Amino acid sequence: MRPLRLLTCGSVDDGKSTLIGRLLFDSKALLVDQIEALERSRGTRNRDGTIDLSLVTDGLEAEREQGITIDVAHRYFATARRKFIIADAPGHEQFTRNMVTAASRSDVAVLLIDVTKLDFTADELALLPQTKRHAALAHLLGLRHVVVAVNKMDAIGYDATRFRRVVAAFERLATALDIAAFTPVPVSALRGDGVVAHTENTDWYTGPALLPLLESLPLEEAKGDDGTAHLAVQWVTRDTDDEHRRWITGTLSDGAIAVGASIRVFPGGDAATVMALRTARGDASTARPGDAIALLLDRQIDVARGDWLMAEAAPATGSRHANAALAWLDDAPLVIGRRYLARHGTRTLPVRVTGIRAALDLEAGRWSNASTGAVAERNAIVQAELEFAAPLPLAPYTQSVARGAFVLVDPGTHTTAAAGMVA
Repeated sequence: MRPLRLLTCGSVDDGKSTLIGRLLFDSKALLVDQIEALERSRGTRNRDGTIDLSLVTDGLEAEREQGITIDVAHRYFATARRKFIIADAPGHEQFTRNMVTAASRSDVAVLLIDVTKLDFTADELALLPQTKRHAALAHLLGLRHVVVAVNKMDAIGYDATRFRRVVAAFERLATALDIAAFTPVPVSALRGDGVVAHTENTDWYTGPALLPLLESLPLEEAKGDDGTAHLAVQWVTRDTDDEHRRWITGTLSDGAIAVGASIRVFPGGDAATVMALRTARGDASTARPGDAIALLLDRQIDVARGDWLMAEAAPATGSRHANAALAWLDDAPLVIGRRYLARHGTRTLPVRVTGIRAALDLEAGRWSNASTGAVAERNAIVQAELEFAAPLPLAPYTQSVARGAFVLVDPGTHTTAAAGMVA
């Protein structure tokens, strides 16, 4: 079984790196020399003299100096029940694009909420804007389950009432964002309560601790596909032994493919049969979604980088128009009607954003209808209408990550302007 890809996210300084360090330390996943290296390094101690476990993932010098996560750090570890790949996403608003990249490859999000930053004197508890932004992005990027780690419970005396108020606040946000499922867990990443096991400090909580919960989550709840094989053509190369034979390469998505299968080219429409198939493991009779493959067809057809190969049963037509959620990442605001470049699969083509239908109101924690002339500033999340220069085999992101995801690029600066998810 493949590893569970786990994303930790939330606002800045909510304790994400410390939580991962504690998870690795308490599950005995850190080697002795790693622990000794931390003990010898300067500035690796907390005020009480214990090792600062956040530095397990904050490996950049700038991260250690500033005490924040900048880049996405990945760590692999395994327990007796499951293998994990953890992505520690930065919480600062400036690095939202890093979080989007990590979330797009994850199965489950662990969203941390720092209880010391919340105003419990208010009648209705309000969550931080970046907490709401990361929750929305995790949902839009297809993470079907969110684990809400209510962190720093030690700082509030492990107060069960305050924990329940945080859960109620997130329930309101989940309803507004249409997040179908989440599981709250009270934790203290600094002290270790609720990470690998619960302690007497939270004996009022009857659910599992964080690690047992993650070990039990089924992978089938992760982002799915529609079961119809699609391959974005990466390259077409000649056979080294026979220059008349051409191998078509790319990464298979949305379904399996086998020798003898009938396929069709998009947009050309030519059909052929798969004669031979190679994966990273060598010659094969079948390939699974996610495999990097090379296909040999029974006849020469017109196909090039940017095209798609798809099962003959797949719809033959594409679309030039789409409604999509955009996470705007550029410093320059979105300009309605301006030409951008869209990168979809292995193809780059012009696109225009023709309108904004709604925007995520972070203060209210819900979608609001966009006003006439609305613009998207950096880190805004909007629902937009787009017009591509040519038809594409688009699909809702929740149905197909490969065909539902794209990025927008500013043609003048060549910076990534937005991450897009087809609705």
